[in-house]
This record gives sequence, structure tokens and C-alpha cells, in this order.
Amino acid sequence: MRSLRMRLIFLLGAAIIAAAVLQFFTAMQATTREADKLFDFHMRQMALALQGRSFTHAKLNNATDAEGNNFEFVIQIWADNGAEVYQSRVHSVLPAQAALGYSTVTLANGDWRTYTERSQNRVIQIAQKMQARENRALLIAWRSVWPIIPVSLLLFGVAWWVITSALSPLNRIGRELATRNMNSHTPIAEDHLPEEVARLVAELNSLLSRMEQALLSQQRFVADAAHELRSPVTALKLQIQTLARAKDEKTHDEAVVRLQGGIDRSSRLIEQLLVLARQDPLSQTLESDAVSLPACVELAVEDMQVFALSRQIQIEYGSLAEADIVGDEEALRIMVRNLVDNAVRYTPEQGSVKIDLAIHNAMLVLSIQDSGPGISQANRPRVFDRFYRVPGTRPSGTGLGLAIVKAVADRHQATVQLRNVPAGGLEVNISFPKFFSSAALP
Repeated sequence: MRSLRMRLIFLLGAAIIAAAVLQFFTAMQATTREADKLFDFHMRQMALALQGRSFTHAKLNNATDAEGNNFEFVIQIWADNGAEVYQSRVHSVLPAQAALGYSTVTLANGDWRTYTERSQNRVIQIAQKMQARENRALLIAWRSVWPIIPVSLLLFGVAWWVITSALSPLNRIGRELATRNMNSHTPIAEDHLPEEVARLVAELNSLLSRMEQALLSQQRFVADAAHELRSPVTALKLQIQTLARAKDEKTHDEAVVRLQGGIDRSSRLIEQLLVLARQDPLSQTLESDAVSLPACVELAVEDMQVFALSRQIQIEYGSLAEADIVGDEEALRIMVRNLVDNAVRYTPEQGSVKIDLAIHNAMLVLSIQDSGPGISQANRPRVFDRFYRVPGTRPSGTGLGLAIVKAVADRHQATVQLRNVPAGGLEVNISFPKFFSSAALP
């Protein structure tokens, strides 16, 4: 049963029926006990009333008072010698003379309840079938319970109306969402909603807001990427035309070199775009593996070592704390590689880059410091924007390096800080709040 409304109505209906049945059987048991007490008392009173009466030896099988008795009492009287003096009704099988007082006997025609009393020279016995008592108890119980049926039907109708009214906000929200298209992110109205539904609507509105931000971010990303890719493609077309018009070997070789450089820049731009797209926090969930951050640093440095040697830049290590974090190893390696690449790329030749990994104030801090020109305070708020390049820098960069660093850090709940060191150069600090020592691993 997939409908919540029908499930609730079914459960409430079953509860109402169960309550009615329970009440009926409870009333039946109580009525049976009270009927037994009442009939036993009535039997004893009949026996006492018959003590002063005289009976002939003839059987009065058709006594009018006995025939009109709806409770089927049978009066039996015996003389002292055991001869039957009187019997009020005809039965195929009747209880024999029993011990004085109350007794219950089982005969071929059912169970009988008897009361026997001795009076002068006679024995008076009142007998009654237990089935008569049970029928009377059932009738009394039914008469006391049958008003529950219309009340139960009324309760069922009320439950139907209450459940339908309570779920109507959900139906309204469902209809409202069904009429929207993929570009509609207007918040759902939260007026006059029950508390439980209001919480659900608040979370839906929060989700719609995040989706709107993600969609706008993707649209800006696509627009920026299209704009940035247009320039290198145009440059490649011009370089190909220059190569085609080359009239001597020197001009031809120069055109080939420029073409290869343009292809390398375009390839790097596309690679950075793909990396940035993969770091979108909405595109995939974060890996939950234990990652050695020192190992990521060493791998990133190995990737950039050739480039650093070509520019005569020395990469130095400070302290490398043995600590792990939970995250995506490949994304972390790309983040460190981009930081090292930026440091090497914007440091003058014969400069230096220093890398530290230490624990400060209960946080694991990765610090990369270069001896370059640094970034002015006015430009720092924008350096994490996509495709933004600090004015005055060489045009070889893509403007995506620090954007990728920020995206990876955000996915790992880390913070990124920039500062210019007094001796010159830029220091990038990435602080990870969640980490654990490698020595503590099993």
C-alpha cells in the first residue's frame, strides 16, 4: 500500500474494529459472570419457594408456568424413597438427583447447572441448561455493544476527513512542484503549514536555493569556459594560417613552435576545466578513504620537479607531519600540484619554494611559500574566481589554478588563506580541521 493516506485510514479503521471486538468480548465475559450469579440466585429462590407447596405423584409435564419460562428451568422433586414426585418439563435426558447445593453436570444433550435443596420428606432440584445462560449472556452483550457499530462508522468517517485534511498541504506542495520546470527555483510558500510539513518545506526550499546557486554557477562556468576557449582556438587558426603561408624554413619552424605552444596552452586549459568540473561538490560525493597528505605533497612535487629545474627553482621541504585526512587522494594531489605549479610559475628564475606540513592549534596546516612578487591586498578577494588573472602577470596561466585549490579545499572542509611574507613572496596556508596521526592507524 503506497498511499500514505490509505495506509493511515486502514490502520485507524483496523484499530477501531479491534477496539469494538475487544469491547464485545469483554462485555460478553462480564455479562456471563453476572448472568451466572443471577441465575444461581434465581434457582435457589425457586427451590425455597417450592418448599411449602404440595405435589401429587402425577408428573405435571405441561404445567403452564413451566412452559412459559424462557430460561428453561426444570423443576424436579423426589420423595425420600427416591420416587419422582414432580417434573415440570419434558427432556430426553435430565440430570439425576444431585448432591445438595450447586452442581454442574455434563449430559448427552449438553451441560446442566443444578441446585438441590432438601425440604421435609422431599428433595427439590432446579436444573437449567448452560446453553440457555450463554444465549442470554450473548443477547445482553449484543444489546449493550451494538450502538458501537454506528459510532465506529462515524469515527471511521471522521478519521478519513481528518487524515485527508492533514495531508492536504502535501498534496498542494506536490501539485505546485509538478507545474514547475527545471529553471523554476522560487521557494514554496510556508504559510499555514503544520510544523512537521513546515520542516519538510524548509528543507525543500533550502535544496531549491542550493540548486539555483549550482545552476547559476554552472551557467557562469560554461559561459566563461566558452569565452576562454574562443581565444586559443582563434589563435590556433591564425597560427595554422601563418604556417601555411611560410615561404622559408626559418619562418616555417617559428610557426611550428608557436603552434605547439598554442596547443600546449589549449591542452592545459581544457585539462584545468575538466579538473574544476570534477571538483563540483554537487557532482559527486567525497571519498571516505584515509589519505596520507605527506605522500600527496611528495607526488605533487615529483610532477613539478622537471618544470622547477627548467627554471632553476629549488623546492625545499620544511617539516612534514605524519598525519592523514579522510578524503579524495587524487583531488588532494591535484590541489597541492596546482599550488606548487603556481609557486614555481610566478617565482623568478633561481628562486625558491618552501613546503611545510605541521599541526597548529589542533589543525593540520599545509603551507607553501614562494619568493615571487606576491599578490596585492586589492587582488586577493578575486584570485579564487574562475579565469581571473592578476593584472601584470604573464598570459600563460589559465586563471583556474587557485579556483581548483579552493574547490578541493571546500570539499574537504578546509580553509585557504593568503598572505605576503615580509621577505617577499606569497604564502598559501590550507588548514584541515579533521585529521589523525598516521601512527595511530591499526
